[in-house]
Amino acid sequence: MCGRFVQKDLKDLADAFDARLRHDLPPRMLDPRFNIAPTAEIGVIGLDRAGIRTVTSMRWGLVPSWANDATGAARMINARSESAAEKPSFRDAWQKRRAVIPADGFYEWPQTGDRKQPWYIARGDGHPMGFAALWDIWRGGEDGPLFTCCILTAPANDELGRIHERTPVMLMDAAAVDSWLSPNTPEIVRHGLMRAPAAGALVLRPVTPLVNTVRNDNADLLAPYQPDAAPAPAMGSLL
Repeated sequence: MCGRFVQKDLKDLADAFDARLRHDLPPRMLDPRFNIAPTAEIGVIGLDRAGIRTVTSMRWGLVPSWANDATGAARMINARSESAAEKPSFRDAWQKRRAVIPADGFYEWPQTGDRKQPWYIARGDGHPMGFAALWDIWRGGEDGPLFTCCILTAPANDELGRIHERTPVMLMDAAAVDSWLSPNTPEIVRHGLMRAPAAGALVLRPVTPLVNTVRNDNADLLAPYQPDAAPAPAMGSLL
């Protein structure tokens, strides 16, 4: 799964995915963010009506258009890719409202001794990640339409599986991003994108437990850290 992630510089992330920032993007979205948590406003890449990639602001935690209220958003930050095409909450978005969430990396919490130790996962080549995502519009509030999204997940490979059994679906190259966003991509091709990255494509390292508290949000969260408890899970690719 994915419960926290990082967007260091939204402009740089947009450039990496050949996307442009919407002119009405809230200025606060351009601030560095090192500890994004569920229900936060995040930068999301999609196609506008002209087919141009744009970065807009959406709330992380999908609220289906037919929902009675928005209170369940925090429970739908992720969607299992194996069943999203059939589940009532996600199937319409799977067909019509696909997006990419750009990220520098994300966190997971494997059990280490008698506690959960946070680990940071990023691409080994230094490029940003592109999480396959779904989005929807909920119009039941008094403040106007609410745009929300979720991250698709897949079974982890052996390497990531030592951290968590699930992983965000990462679109690892330009062709995968194009295929996911295109409205004309066949269903079988979209399903083929729903997999963990190849072994060795990522780097993983323990980080400070300060990341556990969402109000902590600065670059220090990514600094090298050596846990002083029980040994960490054996990993094949470490920073």
